[in-house]
Amino acid sequence: MRYIDITKLREKAIEINWDSIRGAHLLAMQGMSEKDRKEYINNHPDWNQFQAAMLSLSHNKCWYSESQIGNSDFEVDHFRPKNHAKNHDKAIIKENGYWWKAYDWDNYRLTGALANKRRRDRLKENAEVKGKGTYFPLDLINGAIAEDESPIGCEVPLLLDPTNEYDVTLLSFDEKGEPIPASQDQYEVNRVTLSILYYHLDLDQLNIERKIAWDDCVVEINDAKKAIDESPNIAAKSLMMAKCFKGLRRLVKENDRPYTCVRKACLFVYSELDGYNWLKDFIRTL
Repeated sequence: MRYIDITKLREKAIEINWDSIRGAHLLAMQGMSEKDRKEYINNHPDWNQFQAAMLSLSHNKCWYSESQIGNSDFEVDHFRPKNHAKNHDKAIIKENGYWWKAYDWDNYRLTGALANKRRRDRLKENAEVKGKGTYFPLDLINGAIAEDESPIGCEVPLLLDPTNEYDVTLLSFDEKGEPIPASQDQYEVNRVTLSILYYHLDLDQLNIERKIAWDDCVVEINDAKKAIDESPNIAAKSLMMAKCFKGLRRLVKENDRPYTCVRKACLFVYSELDGYNWLKDFIRTL
C-alpha cells in the first residue's frame, strides 16, 4: 500500500464541475425513502467519472494492494460504504450507509474487484470469505458513529486508508510475499489484521506476485553487494555504491512498478543482516 494524495482529485472535480453534480444528487435524494435512495444511488454512479484520474494517481495500480490493474476489473470503492455499513462483528453501523457521502470525491478509493467484493480465495481449500463488501469496522471505544448528514470527524475507522500517510506505514511484507504488520503495537496490529481481511491482501495470487518482487529485489541487492565488496579501493567502492544506490532506488521509486512496498520491506530486512550495513546508508536516502 502506497500513500495516495487524494487532494489531487480536486483538479478533476473542478474540471467536471463536481460541486454542481454532487449538489444536484443530494437535492434529488431529499425526502426519499431509504429504499428509493439506495436505488437512486445505484442508478447514478457518476463517481466513475473519476476513474481515469484515480488510475493516474496510482499509476494504474490498486490503491489497497498496489497490484497492477492491467486487464483486471477495477472499481471505485466508497471508503465509507454508500448503502449499508457493518462492523467487524456484523453489527450494523448504518442500515442506510453513508448515503450523504456517496458523491464526495474524497470518499473514493480505486480498487481491484477482488479487494472490493466478498469472495473466497480460489487457490486455497476451505478459504474464508474475505473482501470489503459493506464492512467498515469502527473503533467505538475511542470514537462514535456519525449521524446522517453530519461531519464524520467523530469516527475512528479501523481499516488502513491509502490516503493517510501514517496508515500506509503500518503494513509490511515478508520473504514469502505475505502481508504482515510493521508495528508491534497491538492496536495497530489489529488494524492491519482487519485490513488484510477486508481488502483480501493475503489473496494467494497476490502473495505469489509479491514473492516474485521480493526475490527480484534480493537478486539486485546481492548483485550490488558483490560489486561493492569486490571494489579494489575506497574510491572505486564509493563510485560503485553510488551506482548501486541508483539501481536500487529504481526498485522502490519508479511509481509504475507494482509492489514497491514489498521491495522496500526487503531492503529493510537485508539492511539488518551481516555484510549489508551499507544498505542502511541507502535506506536513509529514501
